[in-house]
Amino acid sequence: MISKMFRIALTILLATLAFSSAAGAATCSNASLSGTYGWLHGGTASDGTPVIGVSQVTFDSTTGTYTGEDTTSHDGVVTTESITATYAVHSNCTAKATVKVDGVLAGNIAFVVTSTGFLSLNLTPGGQRTLAGPGVEQGSPTCTNSGVEGSFGFETTGVFVAGAPVTGPVAFIGELNLKINPSGEGVISGHVASSEDGTILTFAEGPVTGSYKVGADCRGRATITPEGMSALNFSFVVVDGGNELLALETDADTVVSGTLVKGN
Repeated sequence: MISKMFRIALTILLATLAFSSAAGAATCSNASLSGTYGWLHGGTASDGTPVIGVSQVTFDSTTGTYTGEDTTSHDGVVTTESITATYAVHSNCTAKATVKVDGVLAGNIAFVVTSTGFLSLNLTPGGQRTLAGPGVEQGSPTCTNSGVEGSFGFETTGVFVAGAPVTGPVAFIGELNLKINPSGEGVISGHVASSEDGTILTFAEGPVTGSYKVGADCRGRATITPEGMSALNFSFVVVDGGNELLALETDADTVVSGTLVKGN
């Protein structure tokens, strides 16, 4: 027979668990997406060609709108377009936006709000572009060359398409040191390893040099040149208070994106 003391303890435990569950349940609103975010998104177009983009968008929870700029590589052709949208976040932390690109209706996007930003999926009827990817809150970085100094882990994946020196899937990983020189210019050093359609470059074979420049709008550009190879050029957005950069390669005939994440 269960003792009275045990029943009381069990009742208290169950009540505590119920309270904790209710308190921990997510309740979202438009205010859950407010401020500026960097956004990586990729997939395929309706013709099967690869598409990857990096955006910077600013959500205004009062008006339920967001605006920004998107740089996209569609089968190796890079374009930059303006974005405007209306959005609504539901209490279950899902959301939907109706988007215009350069003033032209482009379709709908679904979001799921996360602790660091959001996840996204393009909902355009007919599958014009099948795109998905994460958005990361910008936070309060110091958007200057010195504001992102430090050691970063570097990772990108994608494809080189017809017209590139090598065609096929590619991936890069590395450690990059960003610092400013006495003139205030951003310089890059470090090492990368890579696989270009199965051809491997090891860290020992891949010392790199380069440069970077961060604008006051928290967007920037970087050039990374592995020893004996052509320069790789990137557009990036600063997020997570300066601890992460979301990057897109802007060289023709490349569809490659990735991240730089600050180390300890």
